[in-house]
Amino acid sequence: MHIDSFFATANASIEEADYVIFGIPYDATQSFKPGSRFAPNAIREASWNLESYSLFFDFQLDFAKIADYGNVNCDGSFEEISERVSRLMENIRGIPIALGGEHTISYMVARNLKDFCYVVLDAHFDLRDGFDSNPFNHACTSRRIYELAGEVVQVGVRSGTKEEREFAEENGIEVFYSWEIMEYGVEEVLEILEAYDSIYLSIDVDVFDPAYAPGVSTPEPFGLKPIDALKIIDEVSDRVVGFDVVEVIPDSNKITQTLAAKLVNEFIAANASLRF
Repeated sequence: MHIDSFFATANASIEEADYVIFGIPYDATQSFKPGSRFAPNAIREASWNLESYSLFFDFQLDFAKIADYGNVNCDGSFEEISERVSRLMENIRGIPIALGGEHTISYMVARNLKDFCYVVLDAHFDLRDGFDSNPFNHACTSRRIYELAGEVVQVGVRSGTKEEREFAEENGIEVFYSWEIMEYGVEEVLEILEAYDSIYLSIDVDVFDPAYAPGVSTPEPFGLKPIDALKIIDEVSDRVVGFDVVEVIPDSNKITQTLAAKLVNEFIAANASLRF
């Protein structure tokens, strides 16, 4: 089997691509298990194990224009790296698809977008104002993006502090806890998301139960199934202006990085199938 250093379905130049994949191998603030800086390349490798045809969306990915921009240089400070991400995004016209890295990279991408709702699948609130004396710690990502976007919907949460829960309640942040999804499915989530015309969709792979995604920085039991994410992708893909998969810690059996690569393929298939 052929394996290369770019995403397997990449087939177009940066200029002509409708979807631009890029890695941000940044994990400077991960508080438990580090290693997501190795994820972008691991996800690319895993992509070569996947078919380029989506059975779920009945779409051949060869028909989509997909580019792989490579990885952002993550030497230097948080602000220096963020500026590189901004310059990258100035040069693309397609939908940005970022491969983390820790969850902080979502902020690096989101700060270049306007008028969007941040829809995040995550086991954790990530609504702290600061953590380890750092406002840009991965535990603060949803808080920082809430300050940018003003609209946040969280799905799959099952870990956080009382203060974070109260912050969500006081600021109108929609939260769907994992036990609610397990009991009632994602139908109510899909109904809420109908209200938003422009969505940044972020998938922190720790939203899934560790049985499906063992390679994560901060694992939490009682998680979602991947089919839940697929249903949400199906519902919102036509309105997504940015997409990312974050917090993968590549595992030796390549389970988690394969799931991440599959989610990228399915998002592109969902969106592109609407263009043909």
